[in-house]
Amino acid sequence: MTTVESTVVYTDHVETITCVRTVACDDWRAAIELCGEFDMSNAAELRAELDEHLAHGRRVLRVDASAVSFMDSTAIGVLVAATQRCRAEHGSLILTGVPARMQRLLTIAGLDQVLLVDTAER
Repeated sequence: MTTVESTVVYTDHVETITCVRTVACDDWRAAIELCGEFDMSNAAELRAELDEHLAHGRRVLRVDASAVSFMDSTAIGVLVAATQRCRAEHGSLILTGVPARMQRLLTIAGLDQVLLVDTAER
């Protein structure tokens, strides 16, 4: 299982936060947890994690976004590209735990028709 850490500098302390974390995987699927903010500064880390799973033959990627506080168009583009790649390989990328504000953005942008969003409540 892999993790991607980011360093956050506050006025009174420095903190390392794991923003992308694979919590489970087998030969054909992976469960990935996201946290914090995703934008052009760390979208490459998200892309690298998703690409690594796809390169290892995992075609069903479950991405938990419940701890995401912000996601810009660059990071959403990474999810769309990974979704397209999964579909081309007869798999799927499933977004779970999508916060209401992010779900609203995806709906307004029409991306709820592109991304598979699990809307079941916990």
